[in-house]
Amino acid sequence: MYRTYRELYRARTEITTIGKGVGAIKLGKYVAVGLDIIFLGVIAAIFPGFLIAVFIHLFFRLFPVIVWQIAIGVLAGAVAKQFDPQGKSALTWTLDVLAYFRRKRITDGFKAMNLDKKIVLPRFSFYAVDQGIARATPISGKGSFTLHKPLSVSVLRDGTWIAKRVGHLHEPGKYRVVEGEIRRMKDAPMLRRQA
Repeated sequence: MYRTYRELYRARTEITTIGKGVGAIKLGKYVAVGLDIIFLGVIAAIFPGFLIAVFIHLFFRLFPVIVWQIAIGVLAGAVAKQFDPQGKSALTWTLDVLAYFRRKRITDGFKAMNLDKKIVLPRFSFYAVDQGIARATPISGKGSFTLHKPLSVSVLRDGTWIAKRVGHLHEPGKYRVVEGEIRRMKDAPMLRRQA
């Protein structure tokens, strides 16, 4: 799968031959080692390769630790070439995975949020509600409407009202259009508790 995505990006340096002249080792027509795979192998050989190599060396003392490190680096590079790194180089994919485990889990979608602070939910500012849909100005509709901020409202001949920010302002409240005029709806009277 790695070859599929490799073609989508700029040409990268790849090693197809090791050495020069008669003794050169050709890796073959379909075998090429990218520098990102080599870098990933070197990183894997250093850490965690060193720790793994020391552990293996305790049981198999035939080879020194550096040989085990090189083997781990080659194995990591070979494994990295076989899996699908989602269109990225293997090194970039590995750094993205490490960054994923390091990042904070709570976010507002743009920046990390600190859990110690009190989370303040945003208050949405809208100006008018028409048939249960909150909108910003200018807004138009028919029938009754509710203003949440002072706005200028005018009525067209067909009974359509248009609310804007400029002009003669109406106070916040519930309104309806009756015979081409805007009339404020009276609020229901407060009920008193009888003692």
